[in-house]
Amino acid sequence: MSSQRDAAQHSSEFVQLLREFLTASSDLSEVFEGEGGLAFESLARVVGDDPASSLFRLKERSHALFRSDGLSSEAVRREVLFDLTVGALFHAAMKLRESLYQREVYAPRLASLRAATDGDPDALFSEFEGLLERSAGRVDEGVSEVRILAVQTREQFHRMLIERADERGVVRCLLRRRTLVEQTFRGGFNALLEAMYGEVSAGLVEAARALLHSAYFVEASKVLREAAREAKASSAEIDQLERYAEGMQAFLDGNYASSIAALEAWADLGGPQDGRRFARRAASALSRVGRLVDNDAEGASIVDAAKQLQGRLESNSV
Repeated sequence: MSSQRDAAQHSSEFVQLLREFLTASSDLSEVFEGEGGLAFESLARVVGDDPASSLFRLKERSHALFRSDGLSSEAVRREVLFDLTVGALFHAAMKLRESLYQREVYAPRLASLRAATDGDPDALFSEFEGLLERSAGRVDEGVSEVRILAVQTREQFHRMLIERADERGVVRCLLRRRTLVEQTFRGGFNALLEAMYGEVSAGLVEAARALLHSAYFVEASKVLREAAREAKASSAEIDQLERYAEGMQAFLDGNYASSIAALEAWADLGGPQDGRRFARRAASALSRVGRLVDNDAEGASIVDAAKQLQGRLESNSV
């Protein structure tokens, strides 16, 4: 039981890392690809030495999750390598930030000071100017280094996501941040799902199942309809999940007769792969119908149907 809790905690922490990774990747892309060119002010909003910086948060989250003395498996070694790369990316971005600051703040001030100085220039001016010229030359080098490290972190994270395809929180996070996923990974959201699950439709079904486990029934139905439009979609599995989502949402909406009808259809189809857990949740909902309907003939009929279906679900007959 303790190992299950540890695994769940690790998965939850990885989802938090995923959020930070997508945010930092989007921020860096905006800095380098945005209009107006690269500037100190824009980079300073992304990389700094406090939690206001998305790259700082990513580095700290990665260090907390992946720093380990053990290198017992390929997966662990990949995590440690990712952590090292994120650290290198952060420090390269900090160096670039300082070079930009010298170029944009120190250089103009030095030029103004030299222009206001009478007589022969002080030797210190020449020395300082040489330093600034070398710093300006390091900007292009710094940009190249940051770009390369950003690509490497993205590729390493891509592999880690494939290894965590069975973690519901991961696919749910990817779905919720679909726009950022599109911006971050080559080929976008669908290509990532295909890499993780073999088929886009299979990935969408897993995302829908993750939403169902979290009781987001309307959102799950929307994703299932999208999955159904894919060429290689499993229509039987999608139909099963749709009936369950429809039935549970109808219960939440107070449409108890519709809920029972949809859940009966779900049970008749055999129930999804998560049948037992979904059956327990549906049975728990049906057990409350008697307290929620009117005390009349129609209500009695609904209660009777709910009890029969509840008993069927509790006996794991789906």
